[in-house]
Amino acid sequence: MELDMTKGTPSRLIARFIIPIIIGNIFQQLYNMADTIIVGRFIGVEALAAVGATGSLVFLILGFTQGLTTGFTVMTAQRFGAGDREGMKKVSAAR
Repeated sequence: MELDMTKGTPSRLIARFIIPIIIGNIFQQLYNMADTIIVGRFIGVEALAAVGATGSLVFLILGFTQGLTTGFTVMTAQRFGAGDREGMKKVSAAR
């Protein structure tokens, strides 16, 4: 399904775009909660401390990656808005 975000009400388009992202974040949080519960109950306190210590590192990596890909989408969207299909393919590496 292709969504043309240049036509329609901006708030509705943004809501349709962000709902899958929110659902993905909820599942990520549920995974983290399940990981903490399972490790804390079955493996022990030291393992739970290790999970807690690495949580910030994982969040940093995920945040950096999301920021980087957001930057790539800006370049792609600029080419798309200008009607530069060839430039858009070059930026997105789709040849």
